[in-house]
Amino acid sequence: MEETMLLAEAILFSSGRSMGAEEIAEACGLETGEIRRALRKLAALYRRRNGAIEIVRTGGKYSMQLRKDLADRFRSYSPSELPRELLQTAALIAYYQPVLQSELARKRGDRVYAEIAELRRMGLISVRQKGRTFELTTNMRFAEFFGIEAKNSEEIKEYFEKLIAAK
Repeated sequence: MEETMLLAEAILFSSGRSMGAEEIAEACGLETGEIRRALRKLAALYRRRNGAIEIVRTGGKYSMQLRKDLADRFRSYSPSELPRELLQTAALIAYYQPVLQSELARKRGDRVYAEIAELRRMGLISVRQKGRTFELTTNMRFAEFFGIEAKNSEEIKEYFEKLIAAK
């Protein structure tokens, strides 16, 4: 395997998060185009190998993750990066978006304000003033964080609707 692919693989594995080609190139001290080519080759190599790990591009960023067909089966073994309360609030926003902050507060109580503040701090939701409250939606960082293949908040909402319908 060529050195550029090794470096790209090493940083993706080490970071444990989605990264843009520019960020990877900067970390490796290489040109962005060279990293993009290496990432495409690396993703193809992982596909041909048909192992448990895949390299995916979501929202313009790359990440290493369990293959989709294995992720649901083994999700319970992976530690959650968000406390349960934040996950519940994030899921409600994704499912009902656009949703008013005041509406969420009626459903979940006053603790939701701190949870929304934390989700905002993490960059997982977008907030827009709507009268005396805020309108909440998910964003591309949300999709990347949760490994959802979506191009906008509407596709994220559709993903959650299908997920609920399937259960």
